[in-house]
Amino acid sequence: MDEPVDEEGELELIDEELTEVFRAPDQLGAQAAIDEVLGPNEIPAMMHNRVSHAFPAPASLPGAYFVAVPVAQAPHAVALLREAIEDGLLPGGEIPDAKR
Repeated sequence: MDEPVDEEGELELIDEELTEVFRAPDQLGAQAAIDEVLGPNEIPAMMHNRVSHAFPAPASLPGAYFVAVPVAQAPHAVALLREAIEDGLLPGGEIPDAKR
């Protein structure tokens, strides 16, 4: 199945229901989660800068960079991100509490 791609070759998440699976204190941390953990495992993801913007999500937390993935792939993404955090690959990153 071919995924839609924009002009820069980036995956577009069109008409996908997304959920946030990772929070980083800075853009580099969020991008590392995408490039080093999710991308190699073929999980499409997008970063949202919520330092100065609001993301329309029930669990929205201001002041960080968040990574969102399609809902169907969230459990796999969370497992991979947890492992990366435990291994020290994503310092300062965390999995947002889904119960908020």
